[in-house]
Amino acid sequence: MTNRPILYVGEKNISSWSMRAWVAVTYKGIPFEERTIDLTADKDRSQRRKVSPTGKLPALHHAGLVIPDSLAIMEYLEEAFPAPAHPALWPTDRAERARSRWLAAAMHSGYMRIREGMSFNLCFLQPVPEAPPPARDEAVEVLDLWESCLTRADHPAGEFLCGAFSGADVMFATMAVRLLAFRTPTDRHPRARAYMDALMENHAVSGWLDAARAMAPVATY
Repeated sequence: MTNRPILYVGEKNISSWSMRAWVAVTYKGIPFEERTIDLTADKDRSQRRKVSPTGKLPALHHAGLVIPDSLAIMEYLEEAFPAPAHPALWPTDRAERARSRWLAAAMHSGYMRIREGMSFNLCFLQPVPEAPPPARDEAVEVLDLWESCLTRADHPAGEFLCGAFSGADVMFATMAVRLLAFRTPTDRHPRARAYMDALMENHAVSGWLDAARAMAPVATY
């Protein structure tokens, strides 16, 4: 049995859920094997069910375990590949760690209007279509949340939601891709705009996006 994790993902210009797990394992500097399942061809999920008990991606295989959820994968990586040997995904400060976790959970379970109206695959079309009003309204809610986190009096030094890059930023990276691609106005949210720029410059985030932009765009799947 190899100790190298295997991460099953969907296409980089389609699977925002896969991006989160990939960014997490890449940011932590963990050597891993990446295997892609073509979502456009796997309509009945038969290929995904072979590697994931939920029939969904991402799915991490390591040491005889299968973890089929992006947030659970992040938690597992922190335990199996802890700091200081690998960069931490959760802050060491208890209050900031709690904040990072609830922000990650908020992204994990919410913002359905954005998911529907600003689908990740559409971010790579030329031109990117106009987002429907419900998605645009929810995008402002996200910017408000980011701005409030970044401008609070007790915000630690750093350009990310909890100061240093953390699990919250892993989860929200795909949201930043959407808001930038769909040209969401940020005039009232200068810190949030700077935050999105910082996310795009993170090596793990840009690594996924560079590969996604090199692929043929997919309008529907």
